[in-house]
Amino acid sequence: MISSASVTLLGTGTSAGIPVIGCRCAVCTSEDPRDRRLRCGALVRFRDAAGTDRVILIDTPPDHREQSIRHGLDRCDAIVYTHCHVDHTFGLDDVRRYNALMRQPIEIFADDDTLDHLHRVYRHIFERHRNRNDSFVADLAPRRIEAGKEFALHGLKFTPLALLHGRQPVLGFRLEATGPDGLPLAEQPGPFPFAYCTDVNAIPPETWPRLTGLRTLVLGMLRYRSHPTHFTVDEAVDVARRVGAGRTHFIHMTHDIRHAELDPRLPEGMSLGFDGLVIAS
Repeated sequence: MISSASVTLLGTGTSAGIPVIGCRCAVCTSEDPRDRRLRCGALVRFRDAAGTDRVILIDTPPDHREQSIRHGLDRCDAIVYTHCHVDHTFGLDDVRRYNALMRQPIEIFADDDTLDHLHRVYRHIFERHRNRNDSFVADLAPRRIEAGKEFALHGLKFTPLALLHGRQPVLGFRLEATGPDGLPLAEQPGPFPFAYCTDVNAIPPETWPRLTGLRTLVLGMLRYRSHPTHFTVDEAVDVARRVGAGRTHFIHMTHDIRHAELDPRLPEGMSLGFDGLVIAS
């Protein structure tokens, strides 16, 4: 059984990050460190049944190198991807350093669209034989996944969740610790059962049952005004109420949202995430 489980929010900002380039608004010039938001990514840490410390990343944003150094990462056992957008994938090249430290490939789990995107953008990684110089590139083992089809990683069960990001299907993830039989434990450690749902503005009917019984929900909340591909503040709060997780942390926030102003007004059991937040229970 796994132990010492936690989830760290490495970044909680929208695609532009906060502060936004060239902006002098109250949030972008705020001295509150919770208002400084790197692009969204998360870190799942735990010790497996054999006593090995494991690190699984959710997405690799362009800020991944900075996030890794901040949190002292020296390994990566796997990466799971929510979708193919730049702010969630453009840090992939940085993971080659983990290859050098661990001397082994890294499994990456993504749907067809995301794997195709990664192959196109990172052709130098996936078609290394075409490189003019045999340079230092990441060593990756791609695994295709799809919504509803579970997979296991070192004692954690991942269930990809079908979500909508405007017209684009994307994935969220439900995480649960499992026993030797591969079934979810009745008593879950740390923040589990846990779900991560960023970049979403609609939840298909088939996904709602997979969001029941959560201890922790991490959910996208862009801004107050309506947006065609993201939940607003009110929409995200309504979804969190319906899910009814023990605790909900909101992420993917733009510079419309000032932490100290909105966080105290949120309903009980809900709060704004911030970069570096460690969720351990």
